[in-house]
Amino acid sequence: MKFFTRLCFILLMMTFSITDAQVQIRKFSTQKSKEIDFGSTIYYKLYSDSILEVELTKEIGILLTTSDSSFVLSDGIEIPIKDLKYLEIENKKNKKWRGVMSPFLITGIGFFIKGVTMAIAEGNESTNKKSIPLYTGTGLAVTLFSSVPFWIKNKSYDLTTGDYEILIP
Repeated sequence: MKFFTRLCFILLMMTFSITDAQVQIRKFSTQKSKEIDFGSTIYYKLYSDSILEVELTKEIGILLTTSDSSFVLSDGIEIPIKDLKYLEIENKKNKKWRGVMSPFLITGIGFFIKGVTMAIAEGNESTNKKSIPLYTGTGLAVTLFSSVPFWIKNKSYDLTTGDYEILIP
């Protein structure tokens, strides 16, 4: 029993230390802040140090930890905060829902295509009068409902405007 109590205490203390160690992005005008958890996937663009004003592409990384005033990614890259031009945080819930809804999206598209194909190729014969609207309506409804997670975009921050501030504890 003592072992279990000690284990629970250690896990509880680790939980508190993990939730404290987060990066925050704060908007100056509203003072609202968004937390970036360690282990989150981020997309970022860096300032170009070229005279030619070359637009750099988005790069991806997993935020492992922070040091002084920089992000440390899982592949060992250390990015100073002042070098960030654009930051996008991947929404884990949205990624999960996309995975759940993908089979429904494919099934809905299949039913819809079957209904449209039956309507175009075979026409409104006696057996198709009931099944064509059923296939097209059901397929369209399932397709529309299951495509909603694919419309939602990740939260992004344009750091060139000066509206946002990155806070590292």
